[in-house]
Amino acid sequence: MRTMPLRKLVLSGILTWFIVALPHVNAIRLPWALCYVAFLLLFLLARQERCRGLLELALIAAQSVLALVCCVLQPAGMQPVLLVIVAAQLGHYRTSQAMTWIAVQTLVLYAIVANGPPHAVWGTLGYFAFQLFGFLTARTVHDEREAKQALAEANTELRVATGLLDISSRAEERLRIARDLHDLIGHHLTALSLNLEVARHLADGEAKTHIEKSQAITKLLLSDVRDAVSRLREDEAIDLGAALMSLRDAVPSPAIHVEASNLAVTDPTAARAALRAVQEIVTNAVRHSNGRNLWLTIGTADHAVTVDARDDGGGTDRVVFGNGLRGMRERVQEAGGTMEVASMRGRGFEVHIRLPLGGAA
Repeated sequence: MRTMPLRKLVLSGILTWFIVALPHVNAIRLPWALCYVAFLLLFLLARQERCRGLLELALIAAQSVLALVCCVLQPAGMQPVLLVIVAAQLGHYRTSQAMTWIAVQTLVLYAIVANGPPHAVWGTLGYFAFQLFGFLTARTVHDEREAKQALAEANTELRVATGLLDISSRAEERLRIARDLHDLIGHHLTALSLNLEVARHLADGEAKTHIEKSQAITKLLLSDVRDAVSRLREDEAIDLGAALMSLRDAVPSPAIHVEASNLAVTDPTAARAALRAVQEIVTNAVRHSNGRNLWLTIGTADHAVTVDARDDGGGTDRVVFGNGLRGMRERVQEAGGTMEVASMRGRGFEVHIRLPLGGAA
């Protein structure tokens, strides 16, 4: 996870680098200029999405060395401000590590200016404070972004859990109503039909005619009740499109683009598996992709529900199945479906899922 939005960090770093260089435009020395330009190039390289872990750490360390070399080559000026740019890139590292880093490069800066004028020595303390300010600001932004990410993940889980609970509660309510109709009204109508049958044999004349009409109406009502019970026991169509739209509104970043209008699925197993898969896809996009957009397409074809997802994040050259992807694959397989995952560094992440309807192979 980056410390702050990548574009803002890069733009502010370039602007700071340019302003620090202005006092030296009229007296540029080649060694200093080479180190100064190299600092900017390494800064831009370190801000690339593919630079993570040890590579990013090495690039930041090289920036620290180049900034201190610039201070040696040109003691006068504002070159120590470059150390503030370095400190701002440490916002997503542990506080103890970042503070040690800042202290070490400040001590080296002090050693460089120790034999200089008193204001330069005291200025070291000022640059130390600026570095702390830059690091703590970046750290605060990083923590806020982590909190927003956790909130987005919790929102996603809550929306999916609400959708699954709604599906289960409606199915249970329909089953309860069906049982009540069958056990109460159905039994009473059956008893009434039997009593009318007995009465028909005992009666004659006009009374028998009315009893036969009542018996016919009773049988018709009993048939209607049985039809209603059968319909209630059937699986109700679940609008996956509406569920996904609700999920989209719960996540601020990345922007989720959904294609799933009027998608009614009558197979609850496939519907639940699709919702769980989409939840995991959205969570992974929020947590790992660092992308701006996530495209979700869900539809029905050849007696199956299909889910296609892709993002515009950094991607990876090697897909690793962690707990999330592994759990999603297991749920899809339990529903009789298949799942394919593809990714390439710089080209985002893709997931393709097919879930059969009604237990179809």
